Amino acid sequence: MKTSTPVTADQFERLAASIGSCELVKGELVAMSPGGVEHSRIVTNFVLHLGTWASKSKGGRVLSGEAGVIVGRDPDTVRGADVLYISYKRLPKGQKWSGFLTQRPELIVEVLGLKDTWADMETKLAEYRGFGVDLVWIGDPQTQTVRVHPRGGKPATFHGDDELSSPKLLPGFRCKAKEFFEE
Repeated sequence: MKTSTPVTADQFERLAASIGSCELVKGELVAMSPGGVEHSRIVTNFVLHLGTWASKSKGGRVLSGEAGVIVGRDPDTVRGADVLYISYKRLPKGQKWSGFLTQRPELIVEVLGLKDTWADMETKLAEYRGFGVDLVWIGDPQTQTVRVHPRGGKPATFHGDDELSSPKLLPGFRCKAKEFFEE
């Protein structure tokens, strides 16, 4: 939705519940369509695997459901992450918080939806990198692969029995790529 004056993250936060599923990109509201059953199932798999690990490791929390992350200012950009992990070091346990996330998570996971393009994902990836997110995983239901983009490192693609891990950011987490796509 084109507006005459850019919308700020604060304004967007107040409006978000009443305007439906959207993101704020450089001050402009961008409508999002629901992800569909396949997208939701795969997002749930990421949440289950990462959430189980986070619960056992007690080092942080996993958020999902298009968790709002402010990735840019002036003009403001708020992205809805499919899944993210943020440590208690960055967002302390027990601290009351509300609204959009302003701290950078260690990991953001995006799952390609039916209408998403790789160009869309590259844009989000650049925003996440600019914000300082350490690791971005992009799940592709078509190829059943996970593209791993470490900040400052080379991307890699994982599929089948390839095991995803990140000892420094996600100590003890290990999961085969195919497990994110299984029924």
